Amino acid sequence: MPGTSELIDFRRAFVWLLCGMLLPSVALIAFGVVAVVNERVAVERRLEIEYGARLRTLDADVRARLHAAAGAAAAEALARAGGPRTARAGSRRQAAEREPPNARPPARRRGTAAAERGDASPASDPVAAPRAEPLLLGIAPAQVQGADPVFADAVRRTQALAPGGHVLAASDAGGDRHLFALVRVPGPPEAGVRAAQLDLVGVAAEIPRLAAARFPRESATFRLLPPSEHGGATIATLRRLLNEVAPPDRTTIVARLPLQPPLDGFTLAAEISGDDPAASLAFRNRTWYIAALALLYTGIGVGFGLTIREMRRAYKLSRLKTDFVANISHELRTPLTSVRLFAETLKQGRAQGPREVQECLDLLTKETQRLSSLVEKLLDWSRLESGRKLLRREPTEVPALLAHVADVFKAQQLGATYETHIEADLPKVSLDRDAMAQVVLNLLHNAVKFTGPDKQIRLRARRRDGGVAIEVEDNGIGVREKDRKRIFERFYRSDDLLSRRTEGTGLGLAIAKRLVEAHGGRIDVEARAGSGSVFRVQLPANA
Repeated sequence: MPGTSELIDFRRAFVWLLCGMLLPSVALIAFGVVAVVNERVAVERRLEIEYGARLRTLDADVRARLHAAAGAAAAEALARAGGPRTARAGSRRQAAEREPPNARPPARRRGTAAAERGDASPASDPVAAPRAEPLLLGIAPAQVQGADPVFADAVRRTQALAPGGHVLAASDAGGDRHLFALVRVPGPPEAGVRAAQLDLVGVAAEIPRLAAARFPRESATFRLLPPSEHGGATIATLRRLLNEVAPPDRTTIVARLPLQPPLDGFTLAAEISGDDPAASLAFRNRTWYIAALALLYTGIGVGFGLTIREMRRAYKLSRLKTDFVANISHELRTPLTSVRLFAETLKQGRAQGPREVQECLDLLTKETQRLSSLVEKLLDWSRLESGRKLLRREPTEVPALLAHVADVFKAQQLGATYETHIEADLPKVSLDRDAMAQVVLNLLHNAVKFTGPDKQIRLRARRRDGGVAIEVEDNGIGVREKDRKRIFERFYRSDDLLSRRTEGTGLGLAIAKRLVEAHGGRIDVEARAGSGSVFRVQLPANA
């Protein structure tokens, strides 16, 4: 069937359109998500590489600073052990050479801080160090007994050094981390090692100063992060100090560098104040991406809706064309068959007597009038569609209009009558009398066609909504709910049995609707299936 084939083609085109729009858009979404994620990873990687290089430079500065403190401790240990002044001067010169440029250690009360923390070290009877080296807390003979293996191994390596040599070592004795500079002094190997304790908190405090000296225009903050698996008073003091300097919830760590012994377990970190730059960039990119997607899908939605509307319109026009050809062919075939039949009857002399000849002529006249009516409806619709139908509007009395309708209705000899009810003192209406008479006659014709043998048709005119309403009421089959919005469409006919048996092109109500709207009015229907209907034409007064 043509209608089924066109519907299948429409659905196939719809599916192809859907696939053509959705598949690329899904691929675009996936590509955008991957791009945003990759860009954030790239930013994080770039920051990590950039600040990782700075952390490695700072790590070298920290080691130089520790060796400088160890050199000062070695010079002090040699002085106390009565070593030569040249060795003491050489140790101090070595410490000065290892200290990074612009290093100016602040004066701190190291002894008091160490006492408050309760530092314990594998050294006995510590002696307070002078204030020349702020990282030096005290010097005492190194004790291997009871010390952890790492510290004991460092002591053994120091015993193999020449006097004045030193080794940096760490000890986890007592559950706390301690940092020492082991110095070889003259004497037997077992008693020739001094342990100079260095201040870990002071080392952490030195890192921002070293970073400022190395990177003077750097906005990032560099910190020493303590190991998470260690405890004790020293680590607790260090964590409290770091939290006071830079609260964790206000900074973002962009790079980390684990340190080597003796600061193994500690981590150098580069932090940026404020929000995570990678997250900010990703959020900005996501916002732009979502906005672009919203615009894209808005455009796709609008285009999709317009395309679907045009496809439905094309399908609807195709169906209308098919219905129109079928209806017109049927409507034209019936009167043409009658005309040919009666013409052949007259031509072959089959009519017997003047009465039968007159009946044939009357029927021929009736059928030609039907053909003329069909052609006139088609021409009217064509003129309305092309805008070539001109309305001659003038103030008209509604009773005079309905009287003209009654005369035409009576002349058409439809074999039916109707009642007329007109309110008094109706206002004049500006309209084209012939066009509006055509509208009312079309409604009366439908009332005659779609009512049974007991026809009760009423034509009323009354005031309504500040204008005049002309109503045609019947007791026919009514209009079903699903047909009410479509009966005013061109070529549309209901699919019930009575409608199919009744002649018509489906143009009458469409023409009536266009003519009423051309007068600035509206037409509607009130009906229930099986209980009659009321068609109402609402016209503005003095329009």
